[in-house]
Amino acid sequence: MPNALVLLSNGCEETEAVTTIDLLTRAGIDVTYASITEEREVLCSRGVALLAQKTFSQVKSLQYDAVVLPGGVKGAENFRDSAQVIEKLKQTYEKGKVVAAICATPAMVLQHHNLFPNAKMTGFPTTKEAFKLWQDERAYYDDAHRILTSQGPATSIDFALKIIEVLVSKAKAAEVASGLVLPDGINDYRH
Repeated sequence: MPNALVLLSNGCEETEAVTTIDLLTRAGIDVTYASITEEREVLCSRGVALLAQKTFSQVKSLQYDAVVLPGGVKGAENFRDSAQVIEKLKQTYEKGKVVAAICATPAMVLQHHNLFPNAKMTGFPTTKEAFKLWQDERAYYDDAHRILTSQGPATSIDFALKIIEVLVSKAKAAEVASGLVLPDGINDYRH
């Protein structure tokens, strides 16, 4: 079964982090969630405290099929300003694995550092001007570049299901979606 690393930083968006961790776990993906510092406790954007399983030093040399960055402005700033996070994203990409980012992080991290200049992406709608190849989608996967992006808290389910589709299969994403009682039109996985 594939594995995924969800990075957490102070100020990250808790809905995006927890929804992604939960849905990937439901799909049977081996999920590790780690703080980008040496402190396991992370205080999210709305004041929710999360206890990461690992610290960055415990995961930095490990390989994952996907590295995931939740959004939140302060969280995105912390990811952006972390040389070790940027290096981890570059290494993940160079190994042919998936980089996934949601909300503010596609613009504030991926675009800011010009990490994947030819990749098509989406992000929080107010950040549209930061993108050369903007995609107006709830969740978008550029399979040529293995970059998966999404727009915000309300698209967290779409984001996580798209990660499942890419790492496992569309059938597995549909199976996970079937247990969520999703309204019509929210994603591509309804039966």
